[in-house]
Amino acid sequence: MRPGGSPWGNYDKLHFVIGMTPQRLDVARQFFYSAAHGFGWQTPEPADETSGQPRATLYGMAFAREYGDHALYAKLKALSEERHEPTLDLDTLEFTWRFGFDEPHPRGQFNASAAMAEAISEGAWWRIFNEPNLRKFIDPTVYGVDFPTVCLSQAIYDEVRRTLVVATDAGVPAKRGEATTFRVTNVEPQACTVIADGEKSDDWREVDGDIEILTTVGEHTFLIRLA
Repeated sequence: MRPGGSPWGNYDKLHFVIGMTPQRLDVARQFFYSAAHGFGWQTPEPADETSGQPRATLYGMAFAREYGDHALYAKLKALSEERHEPTLDLDTLEFTWRFGFDEPHPRGQFNASAAMAEAISEGAWWRIFNEPNLRKFIDPTVYGVDFPTVCLSQAIYDEVRRTLVVATDAGVPAKRGEATTFRVTNVEPQACTVIADGEKSDDWREVDGDIEILTTVGEHTFLIRLA
């Protein structure tokens, strides 16, 4: 670890937090708030990126959420909105952060960290390692989505109702209405009923023991019910 209270020393502490949170939550929290203090995030002043390192802000946002510190998250979120150039491509409806680099392609590692900060919830990073969802390997699962033409906005299996809920987004505007498919595995095709946009659908078939659902690029909701 770099000596002193330099921004890079604080950045190293955030890296430590990532690996330590699932193992020693109490120790990880101490390192996180030591870094937050070093970066000046706990002062009344607006946060800044004095280190020139966007990922420090992104990790700060992520673990502020992980630890339930909503005030710190909001402070860093305001900085991210100002500095990280959140961008929606109207031709593809792809959302990325450009980080002011003026490059032809958004930076993947920075965008992955930004997505983590958006998606994480309190205790989520700890639970991934200590309370993993192993049923996902045997529950009905979606695959074969025609990404990036269309993406899923929801895919969740309700074990009580024995129903897989799948929702597609609007998709690439230029491809709207075109035919597309996706598949569902870990099901018995002969025992499945498919509800598409509220109506029973026969636009599906069995393929290699799975089911393939035929649809179009656009916003749709599917219920795959298991008998």
